[in-house]
Amino acid sequence: MPLPKLARATVVATATAMLAIALPSPGSATTLGNDGKPIVNAAGSTLLVVAHRGGALEWPENSLEAFTGSAEAGYDGIETDLAWTKDAQPVMSHNDELPDRCTSTGKKIHLLTAAQVAQVRCANLKGDKVVPIPTFAQLAQVLAAHPDIALHLDLKSYAGQSFAGKRTYATRAMALLKKYGLLGRTRILTFYWSSMLPVIRKVSRSIFVTAYDGASFDLDLARVRLADRLGANSYAPRMTHTSAYLARYVRSKGLDVAPYEVIGAEQLAFTIHYGGKTQFLLTDEPAILQRSLIDGTTAIDPVAVPTITTLPAPVKVSSGTYKAGVRHYPRVLGTAVPTADRPMLDTVTVAVTVSKGPGKGTLHIGPRSATYGSLSVGLPKGTKTLTLKVPVGNSGDLRISTTRTVKLRVLVVGYTRVRFPERSSVGANVVGKHAPGVLAGA
Repeated sequence: MPLPKLARATVVATATAMLAIALPSPGSATTLGNDGKPIVNAAGSTLLVVAHRGGALEWPENSLEAFTGSAEAGYDGIETDLAWTKDAQPVMSHNDELPDRCTSTGKKIHLLTAAQVAQVRCANLKGDKVVPIPTFAQLAQVLAAHPDIALHLDLKSYAGQSFAGKRTYATRAMALLKKYGLLGRTRILTFYWSSMLPVIRKVSRSIFVTAYDGASFDLDLARVRLADRLGANSYAPRMTHTSAYLARYVRSKGLDVAPYEVIGAEQLAFTIHYGGKTQFLLTDEPAILQRSLIDGTTAIDPVAVPTITTLPAPVKVSSGTYKAGVRHYPRVLGTAVPTADRPMLDTVTVAVTVSKGPGKGTLHIGPRSATYGSLSVGLPKGTKTLTLKVPVGNSGDLRISTTRTVKLRVLVVGYTRVRFPERSSVGANVVGKHAPGVLAGA
């Protein structure tokens, strides 16, 4: 079918490694090219389509209708959200607090019994409040009838829930997956991984877990290291926080990088470029994304082009005497580099002027939160300017120190972003939110 012109798109491109058992293998993918084979790009990544919230713009979100429709349509997975009632019954809802689209608006699922939740009705695509909130048992029946489709289960919490409460929710979820025989075909997604991951890993070492990081604060790479230590397989920051440096750092830790709330063709190209061997693309309109992959409208081999922006005038970020061994953290993001350019940011170009240098010792410069990507250069003798390209951590600061006391002046003269020309990213046939073809957020 003809697809409309690109307007705005949002994607969760969740790149995964294949599980030892059970997630449908690339060979059993239902998204197949015109040659009848799975869609695999030149880097060896298999691209699969997942119906986000059951395909929230094709059917009422997180509804039995959506789960059944997505399974029968032949998508590679269903993403949905797991909530718990007051009497510990599992239901499928993105929100704990019932939104305006549902009856009993403002009431909280964790304070309602299963019987009370069963009376709630949410809006269909016409806005009529006639759609019940399904139970997990109803979802499991759909999955049992369609054994090739994977389950992408977002483990939810609620505002104010304790750390212990979140662990209890994770314990319940894992017991639920075992009860219905779904451990082997489920991927877990959660924003609450710091509390839930230890519980999940006690039950299964192989189940794939994506650690979403949705905080509005500047992410620190220590969060990536924590996700790695706790046993996550994939790390998913907001695209607004996903620099090329962060993507490379996540991959250096052995994790897949899976940005979410990706807006537009170029950012989708970024996620595909940095994605892992199996990439599940979550979308509210899986039919359009699946068709665009099959037809070649979505280019699956985007070409990264480092693009330099030279500042109209250098921006001084630090100046003064650096004592030996003392670290300085000059702010770069939001001062020299616009915050809006953090997505896909690669490096900043700095001009470091050393005054009356000793001719011995070392200058260390790099991102604030990790030594990954840092540079070490010898301090020159006399006065000299060193031009260096270094990444910036997601805190937006550099980390600079010297092994000898010396006077420095640090200017930012430009920055480089990883860009994707239109021809090497996504064609003009995937469209934006509230229109056919939206690629959805988390």
